[in-house]
Amino acid sequence: MLGLFYSVKPYIKAKRKVDVPRPDNFVFKLHYQVTFAILLISVILVSTYSYIDSSNSAIQCYFEAKGTNIPQVVINRYCWIMSTFTLPKHYTGTAGDEFLHFGVGAHKEEDEKVYHAYYQWVPIVLSLQAIMFYAPHWIWKQLEGGRLEKIISGLNNKIYDNSEKEGKVYDLATYMQIRMKDTKEHEIWALKFFICECLNFINVISQIFITDAFLGGEFSTYGTEVFNFANMEPEDRVDPMSRVFPRMTKCNFHKYGGSGTIEVIDALCVLSMNIINEKIYIFLWCWFILVALITGINIVVRLVQFFMPDVRQRMIDLANLGHLNKEVSRSAMEEVVQRLSYADWLILYYLAQAMDKSNFGSLITKLVDDLPINPYINDDGEIEMEEGKSITPPPGFDEAASEQDPSLSRSTTLKSPNKLKSMLSIGKKV
Repeated sequence: MLGLFYSVKPYIKAKRKVDVPRPDNFVFKLHYQVTFAILLISVILVSTYSYIDSSNSAIQCYFEAKGTNIPQVVINRYCWIMSTFTLPKHYTGTAGDEFLHFGVGAHKEEDEKVYHAYYQWVPIVLSLQAIMFYAPHWIWKQLEGGRLEKIISGLNNKIYDNSEKEGKVYDLATYMQIRMKDTKEHEIWALKFFICECLNFINVISQIFITDAFLGGEFSTYGTEVFNFANMEPEDRVDPMSRVFPRMTKCNFHKYGGSGTIEVIDALCVLSMNIINEKIYIFLWCWFILVALITGINIVVRLVQFFMPDVRQRMIDLANLGHLNKEVSRSAMEEVVQRLSYADWLILYYLAQAMDKSNFGSLITKLVDDLPINPYINDDGEIEMEEGKSITPPPGFDEAASEQDPSLSRSTTLKSPNKLKSMLSIGKKV
């Protein structure tokens, strides 16, 4: 059995992003890694009958064998396939006095019966749920297409050849500068990422409703009833675990008697796997709700970050990754961060997670060195130069005229205070 659990290990073993560059986060991992592994372990637990029943059977039925030659294995298989039932009228009372066992006792044909047909499907449903929790991650991998790994181009590892390092950092810096001017491609990338995060949320909510339907409408309130059971009055107590996952049930097997009349064999069946099922589903009830809350909060935070970008919070995020040190100054980092759109910031953040720290520091230094200069007039009427605020030419600048007259070129204008002040004044008046 331990060997079966070891087979799940590759799915829960954490991989460093510097080893395998990938754009995902803690919430994503809760779905495709942690929840996926939990469901796989649950499948293993509910499939190992030999550890619960010595006969390696999920069901054992007892019936009065006198006068019948039907093998027990036939009754077992029939009741497993056709489902068993319990009687709500025997949910309350004294076991051994008013009835044989919780939900099991004498009954008439017209008595209400609750059939339990889910148990043979539990391993299959849990397996399908595991696939569904992995699906958004797989979809994201297809949509992302390995973009992050391609643009990193080996910078996730330390490079000792300075010329090779400078060349790769230069290529990455050039790529970022181009995309900072034309952000459409990064915006589409960020939108796909957000859609997949929404898919995670939709999936976990869907799994709650699917599980509720699978268990006959019992799952939605299962957890609250279990936790409130101890606080109920003894005479009003109905154990929700025994009601939803009964350990003993009844099964009616019909056959022809010696005279050709139909005889009914009333069998008592022990469902030993429900000892495991009841624990699995109370855990899944708590886990699904927790994952849904965390995923929902993450989506709200993502929307806030998009509509209200916070440079300070971005700096904190980078500091938590260990990138604000002697190699990368805070002022240099702020110069880059404050001019990024949300999509560009998202790319830079995942680059920071996956890249070697020295390589990322070189990238930031390169981006800062190449920041465009934005001239403006301060409140005292003096010309000042501010880096990183604009990549557009000064107001009033005529690109066509500059091509005919070199004296009006952008570089000449920036070197001429009188011309620059005149043009900025015009822009200010407008």
